[in-house]
Amino acid sequence: MSPTSTRISIDEIREEVADLESPEERIAYLIELGQTVPDLPKEYQTEEYRVLGCQSMVWLVPSLNGDKIDFRGSSDAPMVRGLVAILLAAYSGRKASDILAFSVDSFFDEIKLKSFLTPMRSNGLHSMVQRILAIAKGASLANATIESMPKLVTGYRVTLPAIRIETCRDDFPILSEKLPCGKPWAYLDNAASSQRPTSVIDCMSRVYRKHYANVHRSGHQLAAETTAAMEESREALASWLQAESSSQIIFTSGTTASINLVARSWGDANLKPGDEIVLTEMEHHSNIVPWQQLAERTGAVIRWLAVRDDYQLDIESLDRVLGPSTKLVSVTAVSNVLGTINPVRGIVDAAHRVGAKVLVDAAQSVPHGSVSPTQWDADWVVFSGHKMLGPTGIGVLYGKRELLESMPPFLGGGNMIKSVSKAGFTSADLPHRFEAGTGPIVEAIALKPALEYLTRVGSQAILEHERKLAKRAIDGLSAIPGLRVLGPSIGSKTGIVSFVVQGIHSDQIGQYLNAAGVAIRVGHHCAMPLHERFGIGVSARASFYFYNTESEVDAFVTSTIRACEL
Repeated sequence: MSPTSTRISIDEIREEVADLESPEERIAYLIELGQTVPDLPKEYQTEEYRVLGCQSMVWLVPSLNGDKIDFRGSSDAPMVRGLVAILLAAYSGRKASDILAFSVDSFFDEIKLKSFLTPMRSNGLHSMVQRILAIAKGASLANATIESMPKLVTGYRVTLPAIRIETCRDDFPILSEKLPCGKPWAYLDNAASSQRPTSVIDCMSRVYRKHYANVHRSGHQLAAETTAAMEESREALASWLQAESSSQIIFTSGTTASINLVARSWGDANLKPGDEIVLTEMEHHSNIVPWQQLAERTGAVIRWLAVRDDYQLDIESLDRVLGPSTKLVSVTAVSNVLGTINPVRGIVDAAHRVGAKVLVDAAQSVPHGSVSPTQWDADWVVFSGHKMLGPTGIGVLYGKRELLESMPPFLGGGNMIKSVSKAGFTSADLPHRFEAGTGPIVEAIALKPALEYLTRVGSQAILEHERKLAKRAIDGLSAIPGLRVLGPSIGSKTGIVSFVVQGIHSDQIGQYLNAAGVAIRVGHHCAMPLHERFGIGVSARASFYFYNTESEVDAFVTSTIRACEL
């Protein structure tokens, strides 16, 4: 396949645009320009060549021509087809090194391209540019072929067969570990951190053994392979979250780091004395302390949405808590103590009605299936890899694109800049402006097989299995006098079972269960305000996951009953 020989040039575009003054004239020119793009054969209008993150259907097809890359492209929207024509003029027929070096943003500024584009169109244009740059990076690999290039940048798809819960335990090596006496462990501390399947462990080992190098820097093959793998994982996350663009996916060290990033960057730049931050009484300390620190720095005030006696948020009082001074609402999607699943979209809508931004802590939500920031309409969503079968030390911050672009960089250093001089610096584009220094490279790469595993098991199957185990546990624990389960009914929660027993300290229960080979958590679970709300200091928590079994639940119940009889 060879590119068209009548393609318009950059100089011709510059000359034509120079005489255009109004947005209407520029839009008309874009539509006219799109008519110069030849129709793309149907055989290339496939998912393999589709550009994710575009409001319309857009395809970009590369072909190698010696040491240069030619492109064909098209769209089902006339104006977007004009954008494709501009990108073909800017990039097609160039060497990979020239493509990567070309300052396309300067060209866009020169022709005032973004001055009349809607945010969605700007996002789509950015996604097209990122696709072309990724193809150029792939072509820079040794022995690159045109067949290999699209595979480096295709969207997230899971084509592997589904995984049945009944047979999944063999995929988790640690679950076969035993006590010195030969008795198997029952790992019931999944809300703190899940275990990892072999596919995740092998992925990390493979990167370290085969091609590890620092990313986005060196020009050698090892660096290119590792960079491509890391960006594939970012693309997979974007697709999994139904984000418009992978540039909205920021890699951090975890949920805590993601929240602190927003608090330091957006919070410091936007809050002033008297502004209000709304939190709930069921938040994890990671979603409390950074906002308390922000309030101390800015003079903002924190207001609290209460938890009712039935362990659910007092949504009826939300309109009384929110007001003209509310600038931010930060809420957990699922409580790490109660297992309560919160009505996130309703909270977001109420916050947006008063002009507030919303951050959703999805750390306890993502282990049970994909979340959708776009369906929630959340401004930011944060979570950690280690609770969803992934490695420790890796987290994700999703944000609305226009919001992320307005936020100043939080950490300064390498990788987050375009240029540095003695006079100052220019920050990099998204997502790298928030990824200063050498990040968790291997951990980020290993998130992709974790996503694949979760997708293959299925969110509905995970939640149903957890609830079945949680109900079995609650029914069994009901035989203990003075026992109080903390949490709503089974249909309103995940597989978390927290409880207290009158007259018996939770430490006694935890120590007995540990000796019996049952791993649970005892303490305030980084949720002291919630425990204070219900008049207790600490609680015991068993948190079930899809790889746990009914026999492990029975071992937990039996051991807890015996611990309370001591």
